Amino acid sequence: MLTDLFAQLRFTVSLLFGVPFDVRSLEHLADSLRLTRIERGAIDAEAAELLAGPALDGATRQAVQLRRFRTQAGRAARETAYYGRLFDQLGLDPARLRHEEIARVPTTSKLAVRADPDAFVRRTARPSFRTVTTGTTGTPTAICFSHDEMRAYAALSAISLLSQGLVGPDDVVQISTSARATLGNTCFAGACTLAGALVHQAGLVSAVQTLGLLTERRSIAGKRDRVSVLLTYPSHLGDVVEQGLRGGLGPADFGVERIFVGGELVTAGLKARARHLFGEVRFVEGYAMTETWPLGGALCPDGHLHFETSQALIEVLDPETGTSALPGCPGTVVVTPFPPYRQTTILLRYDTRDVVRVLPAPPVCALRHLPATGHLQGKLDLAVRHDEGWTFPRDVLEALEALDEVPLPARCGFWAVPGGVSVEVVTRQGDDPPVRRAVERALGERGIPVRSLRLLDDAAELRSPLPLRGDLREATFRGPNGRPSHEPSGLSDANRPLLAAWR
Repeated sequence: MLTDLFAQLRFTVSLLFGVPFDVRSLEHLADSLRLTRIERGAIDAEAAELLAGPALDGATRQAVQLRRFRTQAGRAARETAYYGRLFDQLGLDPARLRHEEIARVPTTSKLAVRADPDAFVRRTARPSFRTVTTGTTGTPTAICFSHDEMRAYAALSAISLLSQGLVGPDDVVQISTSARATLGNTCFAGACTLAGALVHQAGLVSAVQTLGLLTERRSIAGKRDRVSVLLTYPSHLGDVVEQGLRGGLGPADFGVERIFVGGELVTAGLKARARHLFGEVRFVEGYAMTETWPLGGALCPDGHLHFETSQALIEVLDPETGTSALPGCPGTVVVTPFPPYRQTTILLRYDTRDVVRVLPAPPVCALRHLPATGHLQGKLDLAVRHDEGWTFPRDVLEALEALDEVPLPARCGFWAVPGGVSVEVVTRQGDDPPVRRAVERALGERGIPVRSLRLLDDAAELRSPLPLRGDLREATFRGPNGRPSHEPSGLSDANRPLLAAWR
């Protein structure tokens, strides 16, 4: 009991004052929660509240964040090559920055980090883990972390997963993401291991192989008989759903209860169609990226992204003026990760190029005590500015993936033309008149000013397709008959002919 109390105290001190986490205390907290889950079956609300960040009023939050920004900026100026040069040029003293002067520090671009990633690593740090982004939207970006940071991330994630009841000791977890996504895979697998779950890194293989692993029955004492938790990209999930439904599979063939989706936009249409295959699964979605790790945006039922004050300073900047975006308007998310969460690679005012909308009014949801933005709209570099305003990837994908006429994942592209946008999309029937009307209606309901529409039945004919992480496919050995060496083994006999038919 005293050990638990001391560990909670160390954790709270780190949250309040930004001092480094005591990794062993974090791991002890995770282990205590795991044992509580085993003994009681759930974590009570009081235990979960002890691990939440403090609720702060606006003035206190601003003071805390200014203090954290000064600390991180001071470290950056003293110990990194990039910011040492920058602050010398600006003639700014990080220790004396006022809140309104933060905007005088230029945003840090992806291009700058890609060009010289080592220039952002503190000289006194002890980096032990270097990860790169998957490069879906450009050249991969490299970020370094220390051994203690990686241990802390896994422990913090385990605490969160256990306290929210998202992963427990009896779960079987499948990670179906690219093996190149080393940061997310390592932290999630480490967290699930600390939570007591059985973890399998399946990789980004074909949808047929993913289905095989999801339907496979296991007989390990104390664990579910099939995969109960899945982590994957929305586009790969779409492919799995498409193939599974086409093969006649349904909820009885799976044991999946929770699906973690990230790395791309998750649409209502995808979630609805996924429930036809898996049943009433719970989706866990939010916001995270390698460069700003471990910042996490939590999605509330009202569709807001909420951020912990202690993790980072979040700004939303107008993409055309570079100033703070106005209420109701779109802007790119600009992030400064704070200590104690970030110790090795320092990024100040990092422009993620991810677009959200500033909320038109303060939120009234259950997480209203946390800073919030609207939901992700997609990368600015994939959005289109036209005479009518902006069209973002979410606008197009929400419209298309709600239609059964469009196979999952939606393969499409769009670009500016006089008066609006031109859209291209792959449908099941190609350019069929009823399908054209359905697509035009769906796009119109999302407010997209479509001036030309091109319907195809072959993705190879797309002129400017949106990139999909699900296409980062990994090869596997194949059997003597040319089929994947791991095929679905947990299917009912009634479904096997259907599965064979669509191979």
